[in-house]
Amino acid sequence: MGLTPGEIRALGHVIRFRGSRQAVLAERMGVEPMTLSAYLDRLEARKLIHRTMDPNDRRAKLIEPTEEAFRIMRELDPLFDKIFSFATQGLTEEQIRAAGAVLRIVRGNLSTDPQLEEPVNLLCKEPRAEGSNTA
Repeated sequence: MGLTPGEIRALGHVIRFRGSRQAVLAERMGVEPMTLSAYLDRLEARKLIHRTMDPNDRRAKLIEPTEEAFRIMRELDPLFDKIFSFATQGLTEEQIRAAGAVLRIVRGNLSTDPQLEEPVNLLCKEPRAEGSNTA
């Protein structure tokens, strides 16, 4: 696909938190704003995102995914499944569910962002749609 892991992660956050300000996305990702800006520049050059001016603050940019972003995520979906299968090999379904529950609690303890707890389907154009591909 020609995308780095950082760009894929940034794209996932753009899809998950559509219309967010760039600074908010950087905070949610736990990266410096300039790091995210570089990712977004490359994603914008590939027409995977577009930036618009925030009507409430002309200095701020709102980030939206494009149709191409969803196409890329659909193409990457089998790879995500393979990575998950590889990472969880040797674990029972019960162990996988238990690990997920523990990790959700840990993430909740480390974040004050309630939206990180909401399920999301990165393949769906509708925000906050539930599905198997949560980020």
